Amino acid sequence: MSLVQAVVLGLLQGLTEFFPVSSSAHLELAPWLVGWDLFDGDTELENTFDVAVHVGTLVGAAVYLRRDIARYMGALWGAARSGGLRGRPDARDRPDVVVALSLAVSAVPAALVGVALEDRLLSLAEEPLLIATLLAGFGWLLWWSDASATAERQQSGFGIRDALTMGIAQAAALLPGVSRSGVTMTAGRWLGFDRAAAARLAFLMSLPLIAGAGVYRAATLSAAPTGSQIAMLVVGGVTAAVSSWAGVAAMLWLLRRTGSGSGNERRSPFALFAGYRTAVALVVVLVIVTGLR
Repeated sequence: MSLVQAVVLGLLQGLTEFFPVSSSAHLELAPWLVGWDLFDGDTELENTFDVAVHVGTLVGAAVYLRRDIARYMGALWGAARSGGLRGRPDARDRPDVVVALSLAVSAVPAALVGVALEDRLLSLAEEPLLIATLLAGFGWLLWWSDASATAERQQSGFGIRDALTMGIAQAAALLPGVSRSGVTMTAGRWLGFDRAAAARLAFLMSLPLIAGAGVYRAATLSAAPTGSQIAMLVVGGVTAAVSSWAGVAAMLWLLRRTGSGSGNERRSPFALFAGYRTAVALVVVLVIVTGLR
């Protein structure tokens, strides 16, 4: 892998993790389409690079969402110190404590499915036609859920039932092409959260899973990278960090600009992403049918 390829993959990981277009699909399809053999069969190096870009993605998103993280962690810490987790938290802190606990619960479905079906999921990642089908299908499902939503729930109303519903949806994103942020926002809109709240909750929900994926992959590593590999890992990780920060910022800016998406407001910003996902899917199908690459 060259440094240019490391930059490209870092950009793809960071941006597409939070745009509803599926990072796993782009990381699988981009090298496949251009014929890159990035790791020459070295699974150790591939896993190490995966850890680097996941850490970068986590750092960039956490920096942008730092106020939310500090707010909910502070509420949990305050409740724990006062015994509120065993009894009833202070009335002022209770909504934040509920949101914090619900965010933790939301990670459970995807974590369980990921551990139980890891080998099967890895094999599915090598099926371009499946990826293309899921890209197009779940893209239009997101658009439909947004265009048909009418309620305007806010982030502060996130509870355990919402966490389980959105968490199960997030587990579906372990299939390549679904998109973790996309399917979680789809569920959020179905549950009545406004656009910005659904997106922010989806991003916060992703942080424990991104961290967990990085730790899990890191635990499988058996050898330290060489000097030349370290430069590639640093470049990929830093690029992923910067692009993930930009991805979160851009997505939330777009959704704030387009409003809550309720009442008579029917122009969905997700139609753009659904169209893009369909275009990518059609390119993949064309390549498979014609054999041109």
